[in-house]
Amino acid sequence: MNDKLEKILEELVRNGSSFDKEELSKIQSYVKQELRKDQSITDCLTDLTKELAEHSEEFINHTEQVVSGLSSCIYLPNTDGSYSITIFGGKTKYGDQGQEVDEKTVFDLASVTKLYTFLLSLILIQKGYFQLEDKIKDLDSRFEALGDYTVDDVLKMAGNLRTDGRVTDGKDSAEALRILQTLHLDGEDRSFNSYTDMGFLVLSKVIEEIVSKKSGQTMCFDTIMNEYLLKPWGLDETLFYPKNRLVSGNGSYDNMVHDPKARLLGGAVGSAGLFATSKGLRHLTDQLFAVQNVNFTKLAGTIIYPTSKQSHKGYAGIYQKHPLGLEKTFVPNEYGTHSFAHQGFTGAYAVFDPKNRIHNNILVNSIKEGEPKKPDGFLDAFTVYQIIQIQTTLKMYLLTRYYQLIGYQEDVEIHKKI
Repeated sequence: MNDKLEKILEELVRNGSSFDKEELSKIQSYVKQELRKDQSITDCLTDLTKELAEHSEEFINHTEQVVSGLSSCIYLPNTDGSYSITIFGGKTKYGDQGQEVDEKTVFDLASVTKLYTFLLSLILIQKGYFQLEDKIKDLDSRFEALGDYTVDDVLKMAGNLRTDGRVTDGKDSAEALRILQTLHLDGEDRSFNSYTDMGFLVLSKVIEEIVSKKSGQTMCFDTIMNEYLLKPWGLDETLFYPKNRLVSGNGSYDNMVHDPKARLLGGAVGSAGLFATSKGLRHLTDQLFAVQNVNFTKLAGTIIYPTSKQSHKGYAGIYQKHPLGLEKTFVPNEYGTHSFAHQGFTGAYAVFDPKNRIHNNILVNSIKEGEPKKPDGFLDAFTVYQIIQIQTTLKMYLLTRYYQLIGYQEDVEIHKKI
């Protein structure tokens, strides 16, 4: 048993994982105890689920009540058997008005929407709608102020982008769009990236313009996203405008996104607006880890700006694992090289490790009705929960890999309401 566990750990290290020795020792001890029970892999994962559920409940009942509800998932997709643990519970809103979170509750993904816009852009490039080197102003003359700024520059968030005024100062969507059309590059330096929503707001408008022209019919961004990405990839648990769905994480704006810029511009833009269940992100993982989409995954997990102004980010503000293991990113050091993650303003979080085939997500309701932002204590509480989820993931990974090595191959899917 010890030899097999050591071989699995050696494989993780070869793939770029690094560990805190004390924590790793605790994880190994747990796994060995579980294996000594001589039970099925399902029983082992059920034990893990109970343990994680207790921590999930603590997160919801944090003394500062930084979240009212959550849905989180650990997912290990593998051709020899896929394994997942989903924990959900709490309320969709703070106070007595909220409904019970269930498995079909959709959460506001906020900036995680940019990951989908990035993928949609790659698909449209493959289909010949535009190219990375195309200038934005040549694709859509409304954005003449961007000069020679390209699609690739937008995706990389290159340089400092500025508008003449704030988009949210617009009295209506038309005025907000006029302000957005003043977007320009402040200075000439594009050797760094500066995280912003503005380029992706523009990109969604450009995509509407280009696809509508070439298709001969007016198409809004939500329709384009659905037709070219969500529907073909089977992402039916991910959507704009979640009507007739139990919604959480958006500050109680009915079926609208929390982000005020996105709401003002119609609710479905490139920077924010998508809602998803934990299962929806799991389905995205299946597609990202699929052979035909491997180039997309490599791009998402490739470091673009090692000297990024905000953490270690690449395309679309996607967090990259730091090559030296510095903890300045949402990607766990325990995961492999080229792992990547995204985190939204609402608290939505997703991480992908293509080498080890690991996915985690944490979806939460963290914004009280009428509040502009998350509670001050949210990040500290979230970090504690994220660390516990990572530790649980490693336990789960070692257990499932051990059972696979000794010949057990099966699919295990566990759901736990707290």
